[in-house]
Amino acid sequence: MPDKPTTQRKRAGRRSKHEKDVTREAMIECAIGIAKKESLLEISMVRLAKELNVSPGLVHYHMNSRDELLSTVINAAIKERVQLLPDLTGDWKEDLLGICRSTLEAFGNWPGLATYTLSQNKFRLFQKVKPGEKDYGLIYFDHLGRVLKSSGLSPFVSALTYHLLLLFVSLAAVEKENRQAPAIHREFILKHVSELADGQYPGAEFLVEPFTRITNEKTFEAGIQFILNQVGALSGQDAELVEFGE
Repeated sequence: MPDKPTTQRKRAGRRSKHEKDVTREAMIECAIGIAKKESLLEISMVRLAKELNVSPGLVHYHMNSRDELLSTVINAAIKERVQLLPDLTGDWKEDLLGICRSTLEAFGNWPGLATYTLSQNKFRLFQKVKPGEKDYGLIYFDHLGRVLKSSGLSPFVSALTYHLLLLFVSLAAVEKENRQAPAIHREFILKHVSELADGQYPGAEFLVEPFTRITNEKTFEAGIQFILNQVGALSGQDAELVEFGE
């Protein structure tokens, strides 16, 4: 039997001969603008094509897929996060506290990124980069790993600390972005509980006043300190119990 002719794999999308060309860099810049002004969640090939007044096919031609586009934008966001990292002091707890504060600040510049981080698996840690490009997700991960390595904690407890801190910072960023702090809704919460019959909900009456004084800042600082104090107390047998789930 004669050999079947081989076909070369074509790039996704197609560029029309009569269509104006827009560079990949211009597309990335446009996507970053959408992410910072609106939300990462608003980025799509169709939206980008509309903003640049080109066909979706041309966007696919340069970016290949929405995954590649999203990862490129997320890499830019994490690059900014890395640039905001404070200088290390040599005190691992203080260094982690400073990193968490700067990471929360960076999240605030990219609406929707924290929500994406908490709800999606792709690109939470590492990014799709082309040869010669830097994966800022890996650089950030390595930076925290070096700080945790200096802490004296076991590798497992260090990894658990990293995960807990990033999970909490992401939650704090979502709370701040969506104005969910109790203090913001103090008047409504106090009014609602005050209208209930006295003694009917003693637990709610006990909590409501101090609960409505909790701000984003208080939640963040208390939560980070709590995590750092707890993992700092883990050593020896305690660390083994955590690692092996006994």
